[in-house]
Amino acid sequence: MARDLKLVVIGAGWIVPFHLDALDRLGRTALVGVASARAERAAAVAEPRGAVASADPIRLLEELRPDVAYVCVPPVAAVALGEALVERGIPFLIEKPLAALDAEGPVRLERAIAERHLVVGVGYHLRGLDGIAELRRQIGERQIEFVAARWLDGTPDAAWWRRVDQGGGQVIEQATHLYDIARHLVGEAEVLGARSVRADEPADDGADVADATVALLRFDGGAIGTFSNSRRHPGATVDIEFAGPGVHAVIARVADGPGGWEIRIRDETGARTIGPGRDPYEAQAEAFLDAVEAGDPTAVLSTYADALGTDRLTRAVVAATGERG
Repeated sequence: MARDLKLVVIGAGWIVPFHLDALDRLGRTALVGVASARAERAAAVAEPRGAVASADPIRLLEELRPDVAYVCVPPVAAVALGEALVERGIPFLIEKPLAALDAEGPVRLERAIAERHLVVGVGYHLRGLDGIAELRRQIGERQIEFVAARWLDGTPDAAWWRRVDQGGGQVIEQATHLYDIARHLVGEAEVLGARSVRADEPADDGADVADATVALLRFDGGAIGTFSNSRRHPGATVDIEFAGPGVHAVIARVADGPGGWEIRIRDETGARTIGPGRDPYEAQAEAFLDAVEAGDPTAVLSTYADALGTDRLTRAVVAATGERG
């Protein structure tokens, strides 16, 4: 590249260092500004890097005119910021999910992105794991019959995550990674049924999200799938498995951190493990920057249009429970 791309980051939460560390390793961007509703958090990220901090993202965009942006805000604020970036023609990578309760906002934003032919990536970073391309080839060559996914973990600390109107609930905000990678590898699916539960006693953490959800899916190719998630698990168990004639594969989180995943594949040739390799946030960032440089909206790991398919699927799961997220 002839020059570093000027980067503005909107949001200053726990996910931002993962993105910035990945971008630092690539060495293709220069952070010029950080915006957060909490000015002190923006300053904590911006000042060590010589960037401008602000509590007003729109003012920052107007003053700095960045080449690219990363949007890492609570889901309830994502659509409005995406629309502001599209209006200014700024390519951006935005964290999942696309929204909290607003199902129509992402549809509107996807239409605007398509009309501008803007490069926009969505943060489904599991698509960047080492071995995903091989696994997709394996699955594509066989008739997968069964998918089973689990996201069993404790409740994240962020106050917004605990509120349905701010984050959408665990299916939409967290387990969405598993629904997305299933779509990416197996194809589209419909929801056959779903149930969620909440503890009888009032939550002592200020939460109104469901405690656990289980869903049954049928994929277009004929496979069936079970997806379960819980926010009250004493330890983290996060995995998704795929089974069909002659093949069994598992994607599992085996350690903390962005690279703490492995893929295990067993077929007629034997068993092999593709361990934690390259940071998937780095693979995601590289694809995004390559797409910006080439002016090719399709070259990102997950386009906004593709992510909208996952958004619709997770909302269908929540709707099938008859409860809020």
